[in-house]
Amino acid sequence: MTPPARSALLALALTFPTAAWSQGVTDRTVVLGQSAPLSGALQSHGEEIRSGALAYFRKLNEAGGVHGRRLELATLDDAGDAKRTLANTRRFIEEFKVFALFGYADAGVTRELLALAQQARVPLFGPVTGAAIARRPGRNVFTVRAGHADEIERVIGHYAQLGLKRFALLRADDDAGAEYLAAARSALSRRGLDAPADAALKGDAGIAGLVREAFVADPDVVIFALPQPPAADLVRSLRRTGRRTQLVALSPADPAKLARALGADGAGVALSQVVPPLAQESLPVVAEYRAAIEAETGRKEYSPASLEAYIAARVFAEAVRRAGPALTRDALLLALSAMSYHDAGGYTVSFSRTRRQGSARNYLLALTREGKLLH
Repeated sequence: MTPPARSALLALALTFPTAAWSQGVTDRTVVLGQSAPLSGALQSHGEEIRSGALAYFRKLNEAGGVHGRRLELATLDDAGDAKRTLANTRRFIEEFKVFALFGYADAGVTRELLALAQQARVPLFGPVTGAAIARRPGRNVFTVRAGHADEIERVIGHYAQLGLKRFALLRADDDAGAEYLAAARSALSRRGLDAPADAALKGDAGIAGLVREAFVADPDVVIFALPQPPAADLVRSLRRTGRRTQLVALSPADPAKLARALGADGAGVALSQVVPPLAQESLPVVAEYRAAIEAETGRKEYSPASLEAYIAARVFAEAVRRAGPALTRDALLLALSAMSYHDAGGYTVSFSRTRRQGSARNYLLALTREGKLLH
């Protein structure tokens, strides 16, 4: 466990008697629990999510909180391991009795986690995932950003409208990859187009195998749903073939990181992300986020993951405000279900009794020869 996470939980345990806050709420605080990868291969991703949430909560708390209560985030490290995520969540629910679960990273969002939260009747808000299992109606799970299917629909719709007809999908050999494939097939079928050429990244074939399979059907557009790395290696390998095919990286690649990794090699690559462009300071929430993340971390380092967590924290705070001073989990769930429209600084969300996903919006960007992102 990292020192900040350990100190947060220690303060939590020492300050509040369990009987006084059976739902993580006192007269002065609302405590949220977050399991995130603060070590291991996904450490930077976990730290970005946590920093984005903390940046908003710090800004909010300095302004007096919500109904006089501070929103506090306690984080436990799961190193990207789903079993550790479950163990952490049980501690949050049974030992620390947090008000809600917040900002879980994609790797930890499993069927077992969702079942645990549902059984305990604890809200899970703003998981940083596009997985379909986190978007089923009638549950106590609320997501803020677009899902895998929304992202694929936007990309295929854009290029089909330009007259491009043949698509290839390069993806991970996992549940998320299978979701992207199903969504791509559906989006193409609705337009009367052939199913995409499909290639899954497997240990034995590697990047070279993906490149070979990508061009079997002579595609106009190659979409890849892979993280960074190996996304940058894949772009370079595809470029070395000399084919003039449009390359599109979906949000798992993280546009900002992919741009830095590719530099001039990325010129002309299109990128999709599920939050507004990080440089779009004309959008109030982006300008606010940039200032808040600098105040929280002391660095001018921005990422889609931290912006997503910042927006989620902002929307969560609005739901707490709408739930009223007599805050309970049921009041929060009712407030969220009734939030048919909320403008979070230029990023709008809409929930209902059957709609648990706040937004389906995603953004297409393009890389320049200078390694900059255009929107």
